Amino acid sequence: MHRTPWTSSGSLTSDRIPARPLPAKQQPKGKGQGPPKSKAVSALETRLHNVEYASGKEKDPKGSCFCPAREHDLSTYVPLCYGCGLVLCNLNLPHYACPHCGESFLDNSRRPALVAQIQEELCMQVVKEDEERQRAIVEARKAEGAFPMLPGAADGTQGARKGTAAGPQSSHKVMSLNNTTKKVTVRSYTNTPVSSRPPSPAPEEPRRVPPPPKEISYVKQPPDPAHPWKNMQFPDLQYVPPPKDPNTHGKQQKKKGRGQ
Repeated sequence: MHRTPWTSSGSLTSDRIPARPLPAKQQPKGKGQGPPKSKAVSALETRLHNVEYASGKEKDPKGSCFCPAREHDLSTYVPLCYGCGLVLCNLNLPHYACPHCGESFLDNSRRPALVAQIQEELCMQVVKEDEERQRAIVEARKAEGAFPMLPGAADGTQGARKGTAAGPQSSHKVMSLNNTTKKVTVRSYTNTPVSSRPPSPAPEEPRRVPPPPKEISYVKQPPDPAHPWKNMQFPDLQYVPPPKDPNTHGKQQKKKGRGQ
């Protein structure tokens, strides 16, 4: 066998060219393999972390709410303060102390129950979002319709459809026939859908009812014996009769005429 300078590495001249290392896929920082977390999941994870590690003696820096669940829903974690009996709405988070008496809700007996409750809510929320995601994928595949698959490109088409359902980009192949040359041309297209909806505005901070005044408002002067039913808090009030209806007198006359 006749050997050439390049037969030690291969039988072709191109085999002597050193192969370049393939570039590694750059993964975006801060993102995991799965889908991004929703706001509900992130809020539950933050709440779980606070309940596990907070002391429970600090008060809410944003200010608590004293609406007694009249303007907001009743709290599902601590609906009633164990110390003073204040009714708490859902704006009063469980890792903060009672806004009125300062009672902590995270003692050795209550903290494990709250942690278990939030963990269950977190699992249910994750399962719910996963079911909605799978349902959206199935609906997207149904919306594509029964597109005829090209021979030899079944795997690529299925991969493109999976990318269409799960990712923001959609890929598809188009087969065209030239009437003059009688040749078949296959072209691939990738479309990036643009959302037509405007960005949703940031949610407004819910209104928090301030605490009641420390001083009780009452009339400090004794009542007048001549006017025991006088309004001492607003003495200048005057009665204003309602306006008279001009048709009322005529209606009364007609009723009297019918009675006679």
